[in-house]
Amino acid sequence: MKWVGYLLSSIWRLWFLLMFILVFILFMPALFFFTAIVKNEIIVAKIARYWSKLTIYLSFIFPKVEWEEKLSKKEQYIFCPNHVSTLDIPFILAVLPMPLQYIGKAEIAKIPLFGYFFKNNSVIVDRANRRNAYSAFLKAGEKLKMGINMCIFPEGGIPKSDIFLKKFKNGPFRLALDKNIKIVPITMPDSKNMFPEQYFKGRPGIVRVKIHKAIAPNSLKEKSIENFNLSVYNTIFEQLKNYEQ
Repeated sequence: MKWVGYLLSSIWRLWFLLMFILVFILFMPALFFFTAIVKNEIIVAKIARYWSKLTIYLSFIFPKVEWEEKLSKKEQYIFCPNHVSTLDIPFILAVLPMPLQYIGKAEIAKIPLFGYFFKNNSVIVDRANRRNAYSAFLKAGEKLKMGINMCIFPEGGIPKSDIFLKKFKNGPFRLALDKNIKIVPITMPDSKNMFPEQYFKGRPGIVRVKIHKAIAPNSLKEKSIENFNLSVYNTIFEQLKNYEQ
């Protein structure tokens, strides 16, 4: 009777896509106004948060958020979550109560209509082009100065399903050290099972997320990119292991 489960999963994922599109259409006039007429990326970030919250709740996805500490709204942070699903992007926007943008792949900017808003309200990077990648991180530094927090998936993309936690790239940690910005690790154990790559799999329900304590560059025993990378990696790795138990 596996086909029944596959059918229900496919219907639910179609419902999620429908909610995503309908809510996007609902918010599109406001997104267009603050993107093309009165440019204000902080307001767009707030609109994107409400769009994401409404989408996931209408899709019967309910975040269960655990905070290790209260983050200051007067500071900017670089958030580094593990990346296991396309659900991660709207999910993180929904749970973090602060202006947020992503460093995203250039391919996303090519999506009709949605790509226009993504391109103008995030940092686009072509990871195959080193010069472009460096320019993207400089632009991310400018966003931090504007009061916008950045979210960077340090794995560089969604890894294969059999990979527990992919080796982190150094970009976020180089940026954090250069700008003296705290990094906040985020652990998400459930997205891989709830919204996997296979279209005929997936389900609604409660999604756990743990937002760890911010790690300041000055708190490191050895202030280096490699040590910063390892510190964040170990934080998420150990938490994923704890969830498995």
